[in-house]
Amino acid sequence: MDYDDYYILCKKEYEKTNKVNIRSSFYEDPVKIYDTEFFGKKYLNIVNDLSDKIKRDFDTKISCSSDGLMVKHMDLWKFEQEIENLCSLFVPYLEQNVYGCYVYVDKIYIYRTMPVKNRTSSYDWHYDNNPDEIIKNLIYLNDVGELNSPFEFLSNKQRKGILIKSSRRGTVNWRPAPFNSRLNHRIEELANKGFSPCKVTGKKGTMISFVNNAAHRVNPLIEGYRDVLNIRVKPTIKKVNSYISPSHTTSYETKGVVNRNPEII
Repeated sequence: MDYDDYYILCKKEYEKTNKVNIRSSFYEDPVKIYDTEFFGKKYLNIVNDLSDKIKRDFDTKISCSSDGLMVKHMDLWKFEQEIENLCSLFVPYLEQNVYGCYVYVDKIYIYRTMPVKNRTSSYDWHYDNNPDEIIKNLIYLNDVGELNSPFEFLSNKQRKGILIKSSRRGTVNWRPAPFNSRLNHRIEELANKGFSPCKVTGKKGTMISFVNNAAHRVNPLIEGYRDVLNIRVKPTIKKVNSYISPSHTTSYETKGVVNRNPEII
């Protein structure tokens, strides 16, 4: 079964017992930006607490590893309660207003971007090439301006992102991406179609929720720093007991490719 078919089943099951308030299709509008006040004061309090703790670890190199592109925090479970509390505030919103079904957190990354001389990896225009039903939620843990590594996506005049066709759909369709899912060779073509770069600046707590196949990149650090909490969610037909759990949530210890079978948690 491919993810789009599984997602339809998830929505049908969810609608049996829940009121759905879908405002727009994430297929058509794949990048959403939520300001710092959208999820309320409790959300901001948790972000502030996490921000202080994670910054302290990065500054003192506790549980951190650098690959020359980003500094990665290798112990997400150190912040398990804070992240679970954070998810309890915004994930139900995604269930009711974006997906129309239950979701769970399958991947969490905590990282600090770095100055880089040559754009490569996430600093290049790309898409993740997971199924379209996978959404990443990028939370700024400090104020982000033009110079400290803002997230950037390709958007039209209505500030809607563009989805790049994924070659990984599920058990039926699963192939490697052309050009390793890099997009530099297509930027001129997309510009001619009306898409232009849009940098997302914002205060601590700003959340960018985007379908993983939206054309996007991160910008190299020029000054200051940027810490990020990246929380990825997937649809599920049954409600999980906890949005994050060692049983179904991983970080850098496994690759970023989702399971080919959407029914496996």
